[in-house]
Amino acid sequence: MSYITFTEEDINTRVVDCQRKMGEQGFDALLVSAESNLTYYCNFHTHAPWTTFTRSSFLFIPRTGKPLLYVHVFQVPDAQQITKGCDVRGYESLTGPTALQLKELMEELGIANGSIGMEKGNEQVIGFQLNLYEELKSELPNVHFTDASSLIWSQRLIKSSKEIACIRKACEATSYAHDKVFANIKEGMTEREISRLVQAYMLEGGADSPGFVILTSGVENYDRISKTATDRILVDGDYIFLDVGARYNGYWSDFCRTGVIGAASEERQAYQQKIHEVTLRASEVMRPGVPVAEVARACAREMERVGIDANFECGRFGHGMGLMSTEPPSITIYDDAVLEEGMIINLEPGLVNEFGIFNLEENFVITKDGSDILSGGNRELHSTI
Repeated sequence: MSYITFTEEDINTRVVDCQRKMGEQGFDALLVSAESNLTYYCNFHTHAPWTTFTRSSFLFIPRTGKPLLYVHVFQVPDAQQITKGCDVRGYESLTGPTALQLKELMEELGIANGSIGMEKGNEQVIGFQLNLYEELKSELPNVHFTDASSLIWSQRLIKSSKEIACIRKACEATSYAHDKVFANIKEGMTEREISRLVQAYMLEGGADSPGFVILTSGVENYDRISKTATDRILVDGDYIFLDVGARYNGYWSDFCRTGVIGAASEERQAYQQKIHEVTLRASEVMRPGVPVAEVARACAREMERVGIDANFECGRFGHGMGLMSTEPPSITIYDDAVLEEGMIINLEPGLVNEFGIFNLEENFVITKDGSDILSGGNRELHSTI
């Protein structure tokens, strides 16, 4: 199958919808600089967005007309080739443009007055220095820089068929990696060896890159549900919690599977089956029009029904996913979002006790009539026997 790509039409559709919403919400322009938003609105991405704070990028989206991407000259040739639906210009300084340069560019674009939306709110982040932002505000006293996170998420929460296809590919790679690594885990291996293996299997399974690996083993570590791999050697009786994510064309997967070194006890198998049942039964309430809070309540009800405590202390029963491994909404009783067709929802009710971390996160897409599971792999408790 050919690689899934986004066309000029795909990107232009997003920008036109953004500009329509800007008019409705009173924005004169958006200034976005976080990598996920640059990817979403003009298809720009860099080789290592989380490992460097040099060469900040700026995308100006006026209420009418073509967006402008402003990047370091080092990135201009690549940006000109990969971006869609925008003009590209470059600045020279490695540490970024000055506030005066940004002001002059905004004056040229006719957006040096009025309301400019930025990534100031819910699960958004401005991708350049705070000092530069403060200086820019001083240079533009007639501009009101305001939060545009609601506008951005109103678009990004609903995935197109191509976006869903990319997430499905990432999930397929992760499913493959989970099954392959648990088939090869042996007593005497280190956590770090397993981490390297699962990352290699994600690539083998079709991912563009491995995204993250959470790996917990050993009774002394079961409360560490976000632990990364160490040189700890696996011994007989260890329970292994493996939560991983892969990326395909910028889009993520994120789900966990579990196993045991040696034989899986009846207690562990029972907890595994219960949490799987809880997750699937809670997912049955998911369909367009259902409040996210009701999904959270369904998770709590199901855990109470099977007699286990919700003590997987990640702060919620799940979350959205897309160009980031976690996105809004949060599956909690205080999130006021309502499910819509095209949303991605990851459900992860869980339990931590002396036997292990019992959590079988599943990645769902909300469909017209309900939801479909995108995550895969063996849900039974893997065993080396």
